[in-house]
Amino acid sequence: ASRLSDTTDRNTIQELGDQPVFRFMTDHNVPDSVGNVLKELGQDVVRLREAMPIDSADPVVAQAAIQDARILVSWDRDFRQQRFKSPRFERLSRLCMSGSEIEGATRLNSIFDIVEFALIRAKGRPITIRVDTNRVTIEV
Repeated sequence: ASRLSDTTDRNTIQELGDQPVFRFMTDHNVPDSVGNVLKELGQDVVRLREAMPIDSADPVVAQAAIQDARILVSWDRDFRQQRFKSPRFERLSRLCMSGSEIEGATRLNSIFDIVEFALIRAKGRPITIRVDTNRVTIEV
C-alpha cells in the first residue's frame, strides 16, 4: 500500500517566493543522483522506496504519482507503453529519462530550465517530458 497522500486535488506545482517548486516522484530505477539534483534545485522529491515497495507494479506507481500530484520520473521504456495512454492515466505527468545513467544527473541539471519552463506552461495539465541523450521532447 502507498504511504503517499490520498489527496487528488493538489497541483504538481507550488510557489515558494519567486521560485516554483515541482513535486516529483522518482521510480525505483532512477539513479539517486537524479533525485539529488532535483532536491538541490529546490524541488520536492519523493523516492519510490520511501513511499511503497520498490517492486510495485508500474500501474500502481503511476496511480500513486497521480494521487499525490507528483510528476513521475522514470528511466525505462515501461512508462512509454500504450497502457499509460488510457483514460485511467490521463492525469499522469512524466519526466522520462534515457541514455547514460552516469550522465543523467548532469544532463538534467543542464536542461532543467527547459523542464521548468514546460511545466509552468502546462499550467497543471498532464505533460510528458522526454530527456534523451541529445534532445528534449515535450508533449502536453
